[in-house]
Amino acid sequence: MEVKEAEALIFSLEKHPGIVKVNREIFLPVLLDAKLSESSRFHEDLPDTQQLAEGLDRYAYFSLRRVLRNRNAENYRLSAWKNTFEAVMSAFGAYSSDVLTRKIRADGEIVDMMARNEHPFSLLAKCKTYDFGNSEGRLFVVTRPVLVIPGVKDIDRILAWEEDNTAYEEEVRNFFPTNRRIRREDYIK
Repeated sequence: MEVKEAEALIFSLEKHPGIVKVNREIFLPVLLDAKLSESSRFHEDLPDTQQLAEGLDRYAYFSLRRVLRNRNAENYRLSAWKNTFEAVMSAFGAYSSDVLTRKIRADGEIVDMMARNEHPFSLLAKCKTYDFGNSEGRLFVVTRPVLVIPGVKDIDRILAWEEDNTAYEEEVRNFFPTNRRIRREDYIK
């Protein structure tokens, strides 16, 4: 990726609200090393590079997942039956970059934002927070997608999409500790 394009993505990522303070020394080289030749593909996977951010009562792992080609967004808009498939996968708790990329493609407003964008690339990232800062000593895991479309002034639609696709879980301590999905309201109370 060209330096100008990588810088635009990192700059937009640094301004994105509600996520950890992004360490550009970790992620700028990842973007610069990305092999993004001309292609009709919608996205390219990025290597699994994580940043750890620690606080008093929580810690988070932040990672870049995919570079999205804005000019190809319109060509990858999902049909109605693929939207149904995505809804079924989500209902079964599937949470992956594949599912999230399908959800981006299924959202007409976001596809339009990307297709009209002057920047060639957007970015899909993930912030996974382990939160144990409550009086009951419970562990909550919040997995939030982060979508960066450089140059977009009004990001309310993007933030709403992120919230709609955030997974909230609570650790259940049995013989083998596991996580179970909970509602956002059960996490925030």
